[in-house]
Amino acid sequence: MTSPATGAARYLDALDRRLASAAEIVLGTEGSPVDGPPGTTAAQLLPLLVAAARLDEAGDDVRWLVLVAVFARYPTSDEFVAFRRSLELDAPESVEADLLATAMRNPARHADGPMVIVRSVVVEVNYSARHDHHTGIQRVVRETVPRWADHHEVTITAWGDDNAALRTLAPRERARVLSFGQDTPLLESETDYVHTVVVPWHTRVLLPDVPVGAASDVLATLARWSGSTVGLVGYDLIPITSADLRPWGEANGTAGLLHVVKHADRVACISRSASAEFRGFVEALPAQGLVGPHVDEVQLPAISSPMPGSGLARPASVRPVVLCTGTREPHKNHRAVVHAAERLWREGVDFELRLVGGFGWSDDPLGDATARLRAEGRPLVELGRVSEQVLWDELRAADAVAFVSLHEGYGLPIAEALSVGTPVLTTAYGSQAEVAADGGCVLVDPRDDDQVTEGLRRLVTDGDLRERLKDEARNRPERTWDDYAADLWDFLTGAEPPKGEH
Repeated sequence: MTSPATGAARYLDALDRRLASAAEIVLGTEGSPVDGPPGTTAAQLLPLLVAAARLDEAGDDVRWLVLVAVFARYPTSDEFVAFRRSLELDAPESVEADLLATAMRNPARHADGPMVIVRSVVVEVNYSARHDHHTGIQRVVRETVPRWADHHEVTITAWGDDNAALRTLAPRERARVLSFGQDTPLLESETDYVHTVVVPWHTRVLLPDVPVGAASDVLATLARWSGSTVGLVGYDLIPITSADLRPWGEANGTAGLLHVVKHADRVACISRSASAEFRGFVEALPAQGLVGPHVDEVQLPAISSPMPGSGLARPASVRPVVLCTGTREPHKNHRAVVHAAERLWREGVDFELRLVGGFGWSDDPLGDATARLRAEGRPLVELGRVSEQVLWDELRAADAVAFVSLHEGYGLPIAEALSVGTPVLTTAYGSQAEVAADGGCVLVDPRDDDQVTEGLRRLVTDGDLRERLKDEARNRPERTWDDYAADLWDFLTGAEPPKGEH
C-alpha cells in the first residue's frame, strides 16, 4: 500500500512536470523540472506563471492553461472567471495559495499522473471507446475516425472517470474505435496503460460521439477561453424536440450539449432535418448576446456495405420476409409495424416479420404484443441484438425492411438496407424522407396505422413493386464512408466560414 508520504511526493512530482510543460509554452523555458525534492519546480514556476497570467497582454488561453496545469483537469466556467478576477484584485501570493487550495479541495482523480499538451487535432470518442454498442452514432464514429487517423495527425481521446479532462485511450479502447469487430491482438498489456491528461493547445477539438453531459461545462469553458475551437457532429435534438418519446430526464443531457453548442465553432449536421433543429437553436442565441457556431449539413453516406455476405445465410423462406430494425424503444415505432403485421395476418396475408435490435430504455408496449403473437403461433421472430455479420446477412436476405420511426436525425437503417438492394417501408417526413428521396422506398405517415398497414401490404404482396424498388435502390447515387469522412474533416477543420455565417 502506498504511504501518505509517497503519495504526496508523487502528486508534487506530477505537479512539477505539469507546470514545467505549461512554462515551456507560456514562459519559453525548458519543459523539464529542476533538480530538487518534489515540489521544487512548482515553487519556482507557479509564481512566474501567475505573474505571466496577470499581464494585460496575457490572453485567456494562458490563464486557462495555468489552471489546467495546477488542477490536472480542465477548469469549470466559475473557476475560470474567479481566477481571472483574482488576478486583477488579489496579491500574487494569495492567488497562488488559492490555486493550490482549490486543487487540493477538489483533486482530479489522476492528479498524480502525466499531462501532455498537444497541437494536433483532438478527437473525443468517449462512448465508442468504452462500449461495444454499435448502432447509429457508434457506426459513424467507427467508420469516420479510423479514416481520419489514416490521413491526418489526430489525438484520439476519451473523458476521465470524473469527466473533468480528456485523456489518452487504453489499448482496448483504441481497438474498439479503430478496429471494431476485428480480431486485433492487443500488443500492449492493459495493465501498462497510464492515464494521461490531454491538453489541447491552439488546435481543434472534434466531438463526433455521444455527448457527455457531465463534461459540458468544462468543455464549454475550453471552447470559450482556451484558444482551441470546438466542432461537433449534430445528430439530432430528439430528447428536447421530441421529449415525449424519450425517457424522463434525458433532455438534461441534451441541454448540456446545447451549452457547448453556444460556444462551439461549427456544427456538422447529418441531415437537413438535423440542420434545421440546430439552426433554430443558434438563431435564438443573439437574444443572449451570442453569435453561435456555423451550422451546415454534411450528410451521411448512402452506405456501401462494409461487410460482405458470410455465405451462411438462413434457409430461404417460402413466404416474403420483412425485417424490422432498430433499438426497441418508443420513438422507433416498432409497435406500429407489429400492429400492421397482425392486421395483415388476420386477413390471411402470409409473410414473416423478423425484429432485429437490442432493448433500449423501454420496449413497452411492444414486448407484450410480440409475446402474445408468438404464443399464437404467428410468424414473428425476435433476434434481439445481433453481430455485424448477422445484421448484414439479414438485410440481404430480407424481401423488405420496415423502419417507420417517429423522429430521426438521419435513419441509418434505411441507407444500410438500400445499400444492399433491399426495399424499405419508411417515414414520409424529416430525415427519413431525405434518405428515401433517391428511390427504393415506400413512404407512409408513421402515426397513421392504416397507412403503415397498406404500405406493408404492398411490399409483401406485390412482387413487381419489390423488383422495381430493388432496381431503384441499386441505381441510387453512391456516396461512401470515404466521402463522408473527408467532407466532415474538411468542414470541421477547414478555413474559417465567411463572416456573417458563423
